[in-house]
Amino acid sequence: MNASLKPSQIVLMASGAVTFIFSFLAFLKYDSFGISKSWNAWSGEAGTLFLATWPAIFGLVVGGLVAAVAFGNVQLPEKVLTFSWPQLFFILSAFSLLIMIGYLFGGGVGDGGPDKGIGFWFMLLGSIGLVAGSVMDLLGVGPQEAVGGGGGGAAPNQPPSPF
Repeated sequence: MNASLKPSQIVLMASGAVTFIFSFLAFLKYDSFGISKSWNAWSGEAGTLFLATWPAIFGLVVGGLVAAVAFGNVQLPEKVLTFSWPQLFFILSAFSLLIMIGYLFGGGVGDGGPDKGIGFWFMLLGSIGLVAGSVMDLLGVGPQEAVGGGGGGAAPNQPPSPF
């Protein structure tokens, strides 16, 4: 087990898990005239199969690979088709978010179609987290040591000035 997880790894694993797990809850729902029906991302009805499943699959792949490297004894190749792993994670995460934004603005509440369910909203949040974590990983954002002490410009061996 890797004792020094980077924040980007934690965000990617958590977001991937959220995106995958909540894909099994109501993605779209319809409640009108006493009829109540809901569809998850895997149901294949209401236009969810083959498009709404991709963010869940991408979240599972990204989160799973990060967890395998962080907790397992898995060594991934350095590059895949000239892409580094953080770049591939960003590509998968960005497409996941792009698909979810397409569902967000593409029909629903106002046009008499189905509403968005709780699964949709958590998959959207998970996709946003995937993009945030992959950008953090690309930029190398991690715990930083404090530099300087805010001593007001005093020399290193002198006490800080009160001004």
